[in-house]
Amino acid sequence: MASSTEIRVSTTFFPSALLPNVADGSRSDLIIHTSDTVFFYVHQSVLRARSNNNFGMLLSISTPQYTPNTTSPTHRNDHDQEPGTRDYFGGGQDNMPFVESSPPGQANTMSTIFVSEESVVLNIVLHLTYGMRCGRYGPSIEVISGALEALPRYGLPTPGLTNEIWTVLLRQAEMDPLRVYSLGAAHAIDSVCVQASEHTLKTPLSNVSEVDAMTMGPIYLRRLFFLHFGRVEALKRILGPPPDTHPDTAACSEVTQRAVKKAWKAALAELLLADKPQATSVASIVSAFGPIANSTQCLACKEKIQERIASVVHEWGNVKRSI
Repeated sequence: MASSTEIRVSTTFFPSALLPNVADGSRSDLIIHTSDTVFFYVHQSVLRARSNNNFGMLLSISTPQYTPNTTSPTHRNDHDQEPGTRDYFGGGQDNMPFVESSPPGQANTMSTIFVSEESVVLNIVLHLTYGMRCGRYGPSIEVISGALEALPRYGLPTPGLTNEIWTVLLRQAEMDPLRVYSLGAAHAIDSVCVQASEHTLKTPLSNVSEVDAMTMGPIYLRRLFFLHFGRVEALKRILGPPPDTHPDTAACSEVTQRAVKKAWKAALAELLLADKPQATSVASIVSAFGPIANSTQCLACKEKIQERIASVVHEWGNVKRSI
């Protein structure tokens, strides 16, 4: 009795799939076999047209293999599938990766190439190659990074600014801003770097690893450091001057006003010594300097302090938050 072989095939790139940018709606003529044994049915004409090196020189060394009968696929436990794959079953010999279940002599043959990427990564690469949207898969930063790294290896262009992949990447900027910034910088997508840079303000520059620095390159690394250091210097400049003084009164002497200045400087030092001064919030400023107004009984001092805090909040809000 013939044994059964499980075949995992992409749910987008399967034999009879109608894919965009394919001349005359022709059927696939190439199988790509991933490192986790998922099969992608694609068109050599599309890969050759998009790639400047014959898809990493793999198209010139492809080998023929038998293709399974996929006219009536059998699904098994879809919850156990890798995202974007499904199982096919065909009877045949155990030493074949997949076998046509039709009678001998009726099997078609197709060329097959083997790649080192896993299916989740190749899936994004092929979506980019065919000009298809890939956001529905919700690829992680690791998957997007792997796909972007694979593109030049296969002679494929970096997706343009309007491609959905950058929007998908930016959705994860708050979770891992340095990684998103690095990927944007590595591919010179300036708008991605600008948007991600604001999220990096909550991350100390000491978290920038050597790998991050090399990925960003000197220009974007410099811009990131200038953003962080520039905001700290702006904070010092804006908060530096203490509240204005007023003429001595019976209720408030010069000694009292000197105490207000001393308290202001102490609050400033506390903010600057905080973990991430470049990310200082308006709430933090009000929390640090507000109590100074409550510490004096002089109404004139209270008014000067409140005016100063309002001025600081306004100026700080105008300081640039991105590269």
